Amino acid sequence: MQTNYKDIKFTGDIFRVSYRQRPTQDGNIKWLYHALKNPLKLASSLPIETHLFSKQDISLVSSGYRMINENISMEGWPRLFYHDDFSEEFLQQIWLNFRNSIIIAFELPELLKSALDRLNIPYIDIIIHPIRFLDDIVFGIRSNNREISQLLHSYLIPEESILIQAGIVMASMNRLKRLKIPGKAALFAGQTTDDKVLINNGKFHNVSDFLDELSKVADSYDTLIIKSHPYSLDPFEAISISRLFNNCITVADNFYYLMSHDNIEAVYSISSSTSIEAQYLGKEGFHFGKYPFRFTEDINEGEFQLGSFFTVDDVIFSADFWRKILAPLVTTTPLTGIKLPKKPNRIRTSLRSFWGFNFVDTDIICQLYNK
Repeated sequence: MQTNYKDIKFTGDIFRVSYRQRPTQDGNIKWLYHALKNPLKLASSLPIETHLFSKQDISLVSSGYRMINENISMEGWPRLFYHDDFSEEFLQQIWLNFRNSIIIAFELPELLKSALDRLNIPYIDIIIHPIRFLDDIVFGIRSNNREISQLLHSYLIPEESILIQAGIVMASMNRLKRLKIPGKAALFAGQTTDDKVLINNGKFHNVSDFLDELSKVADSYDTLIIKSHPYSLDPFEAISISRLFNNCITVADNFYYLMSHDNIEAVYSISSSTSIEAQYLGKEGFHFGKYPFRFTEDINEGEFQLGSFFTVDDVIFSADFWRKILAPLVTTTPLTGIKLPKKPNRIRTSLRSFWGFNFVDTDIICQLYNK
């Protein structure tokens, strides 16, 4: 048993900043740290720390931006996200900050993942899974340690469970009044303009990059529905598509409600999770760009590749999970069999993020109470 690991460090995309040059991911990293700190303390004796944003000259963030000759900025971040031509200074900063550590991350940026791989520093990377309609948020988890990846395999959520819950969501939405949508329809789902899944060749994709594809979609359906992302800083780019094609309409309705309409046959997006969800909700789902993450479900487990995400649920909040997952790296405490009781929306509420599912679940309860 290797025992030279001195701590567990929580980090994430510490390089991402807002347009006002403020860190945007420290809150998510701290959320994961506080949520997992107690289970990890129960599972092992390693100290637990965080590595957050810092723009001091000697910081990892500063060395990353120096590596690409950019100031710390939202404009520079997409250039840095996939960068893998590492400077000696940057690799040295990675080594000094993370050597002899086990990294647990909230959504690792690809450059940090690649650097940790190169230096053989183990990580467990946790992202919010793109399927957001289940009883609660679930996660994608990957590791660069093969033994840990093999252990994660046993926690996969069955595809059958996802499909059953999708049916219940659609049944609920079908109880609502139908929208008047002419003929055979497709939905184009907009995204926030600074979404990391839009990064391509050092910049963000935008709708205007895919006008030819949109034209073909518009020609294939009686109606093309345009839905801007509710949190987009620039919703007008997606809305402006409606002026280009005669059969477009714009909507602000809930995504799951829209999916319950039989004549909406497909969801198109640049790289939105809605195109993934659509495939479970009885629709076709298409990306114009490349969706950057690969998930291993139980139906394709034979195709697993190191670096793929496993789809798992709130089991990550149990100490027994970490007792098993960390066992290839450190000595862990005995299993206790204690499980976290199931509670719908626990993680959504903790994150303060519902991704539109409140329309399906909690909002209706409040409306009925008011009646």
